[in-house]
Amino acid sequence: MSSPARVVNLTTLTQKAFTSLLSKTSVNTSQADIQGVWNTVSTLLSKAALAPEFVPEAQALVAPTASRSISTNASSYLASLVGTAHEAATAVLCGSILGGRGSESDDYSDYAIFIGELPEGGAAGVGSKEFAEECIKALGLGRWLESSQVQIVTSKSPPLPASLDGIPEFQRDGSQAAVAQLRAELHVLQDVFECRVVTSDSGGLVLHFLLGKGEGGWQGLGGASTWAEE
Repeated sequence: MSSPARVVNLTTLTQKAFTSLLSKTSVNTSQADIQGVWNTVSTLLSKAALAPEFVPEAQALVAPTASRSISTNASSYLASLVGTAHEAATAVLCGSILGGRGSESDDYSDYAIFIGELPEGGAAGVGSKEFAEECIKALGLGRWLESSQVQIVTSKSPPLPASLDGIPEFQRDGSQAAVAQLRAELHVLQDVFECRVVTSDSGGLVLHFLLGKGEGGWQGLGGASTWAEE
C-alpha cells in the first residue's frame, strides 16, 4: 500500500519560500514555470474559503478534506502530469496548456489538483456544471463561483484540453511528442471533463480545470488565463 504524500500549508509560505521549495522538489521545472505556478496558486488563495494543502513534489493543490488520503503513488502521477503539461505549454508557445494561446498573459502556469472521493455527480451527473462546482468547492475555492460563470468545455480531441483545438496542426508539428505524452498521461484518468470559471470582477481572469478520476479519487490539472474584458 502506498504511503501518504507529504503536504504543506500554503498559507505559511512566502513567495521566496515557495520558490525555494519547488526548486528543490521539482528539479526539472523551469524557474519560469515555478514563478507561474506561484502566480496561479497565490491568486487562487486570495479568495479561498478554506486554504487547500499543497504537495510540493507534485505541485498539487489538495482539497482540505483529502490531505491525508493522497498517496505517494497519486503524487508521483500528478508530478508527471503537471511536468508534461508544462512541457506541452512550452512546445505550443503558451504559459498554460489549459489557458492556451488565447490568454492575454503568460504569467500563469498550470498546477496539479487532488480532490479525492466525491459523490458521483448526483442527478446532474459527472461532468455537469453542478458537479464541476462541487469539485471547485471541495478545493476550498467556492468563493470564486460568486459573480462568475461556470462553463463546461468540450474538446475536439479528448482528453486533451480544448485550448489545443485552436492551434493549427502544422503549428503543432514540432510539439507532437509533448502533446502525445500529455494525451497518454491524461488517459490514465477516467471520466475526464474540462470546465472554466469566467470571473466578472477580477480583471478578465479565467480559471481552468481539467479533472478525471484516478487512484484515490478526482484529480487533474488547474490553470488560469486572462481574457480581454468586453
